[in-house]
Amino acid sequence: MKKRFSILSIILCIAVAALCLVGCSDHGAPEHSTENPTYAITPAQAEAEYLGFMTEEHIDRTTFKEGEKKAADDLVVRLKEMGYEDAAQISFSTSENESGKLDSQNVVAHLRDDSKTTKNVIIGAYYDNRYQAAYNGDTPDGGEGAVSATSVAAVLCAADYIANHRSALDSQLNVTIVFFGASYMSNDGAKAFLDDMKDSDYQKIVLMIEMQRLCGDHIYAFSDARETKREKLFDRVAADNGLDIYKVTSKTPLITGLSALNGVPYYQWAHSGLFNVFFNAGVPTLNLVGANWESSKLSDIESTSHDNFLYSENDTLRNVKKYHPDYAEKIATAASLTVSALYDKEFTTVMTYDRENFPNTDTVSSSWIWYLVVLGVIIAVAGAMVAISAHLKKKHPIVVKAPPQMKMAVFGMDYEDKSSADIFIDIQGSGNDNIFDGIENNAPKSNNPLDDIFPPNAPTDNRGEQGDDDGNAQGDDPFDPPTDDK
Repeated sequence: MKKRFSILSIILCIAVAALCLVGCSDHGAPEHSTENPTYAITPAQAEAEYLGFMTEEHIDRTTFKEGEKKAADDLVVRLKEMGYEDAAQISFSTSENESGKLDSQNVVAHLRDDSKTTKNVIIGAYYDNRYQAAYNGDTPDGGEGAVSATSVAAVLCAADYIANHRSALDSQLNVTIVFFGASYMSNDGAKAFLDDMKDSDYQKIVLMIEMQRLCGDHIYAFSDARETKREKLFDRVAADNGLDIYKVTSKTPLITGLSALNGVPYYQWAHSGLFNVFFNAGVPTLNLVGANWESSKLSDIESTSHDNFLYSENDTLRNVKKYHPDYAEKIATAASLTVSALYDKEFTTVMTYDRENFPNTDTVSSSWIWYLVVLGVIIAVAGAMVAISAHLKKKHPIVVKAPPQMKMAVFGMDYEDKSSADIFIDIQGSGNDNIFDGIENNAPKSNNPLDDIFPPNAPTDNRGEQGDDDGNAQGDDPFDPPTDDK
């Protein structure tokens, strides 16, 4: 009974450890109610912007191709219509592989005159896709880039709202709207944007907000693995407005040995995209990204209801509508969080603090404690498995018999070992045994040592007796026994 109890206890420990591993988190789902969200930008507005961009004309926005240029032209027109008078394309060149110089463009617009502001907030998303091959040797996705287009729609929604409420914005703040080109090629658009920036303009940046693939199961807000004041502010704004914004769970794996961020020895899924380019440039960031990092799969998935179709030929408007029918709500949620935070009375103070103290904005967050807990759980599970294995081996030992070996026993060798399963062969020979049948000169020998000299099969005379060359019974051989002449 005691042994059974021990086994059950071990099994229970393993079960609890497994549940802790896949279910525990210090963040995750919002703790506030999201039943009646207050949208600054309605889902209807979000859907209108999304469908307005995802027209047949912009299905092909392949990086470095004419489709990307046409989409940039359209974005400039839209921003000018919203009141961004300086909206324009900023061209840049880059190279990939051995294809030589390749041309792309960012679309940039400012809410206010930079010379009259002291702080700047960048809100952006990439707009290109890989519908066809971007250059020689490139592999196209073949999809429409419909998932990433949700981010374009969210930025357009935020830009429109800000333009219509510019008078209510802190006079110190400027807002820069950016749609980045060549992002499918190592985020070259973001790199070009920062490279072209004057140092005085760079010093004004207090926050970069990226919108990314917003039609996943959840919208996450991520600023840093460490606690930041900006993320706390966005958390509070989400709670105040009942917005369904998730925190990046600590259980999302840290990929050690691979890092996109300077000074950070690991990589998380939330580090992807434009985010890491600005982070590495010393700019505080906030990544609003759609995904589902709450599942037991512990992998980077869009949804638990279907396989990922981002960056594939299945990345189409039809599939977004089919598999993410609430895509408009997701776009409205991200855009509403952005503008609601921007107009919060504490926004400027918080962003200024984070920029001045970047990246050491606070002490190490409690998420690291969770990592230690997970490590302890793993050690406990390993110990339990070892204990179970030892118990089973003791109770049900497995006896593996060694295969018998064939051994030669020569000249009285002692091979009567009863504990051995080996097979012994007496190679001394006896009787008429033929040990190696078919091999010449292998006839068994007699026990008479003189047979080596006088073989028993020697020629005989016509009387059947052994004779000499003369045919005499008594040969001339000196070893013949003497005879009596009589």
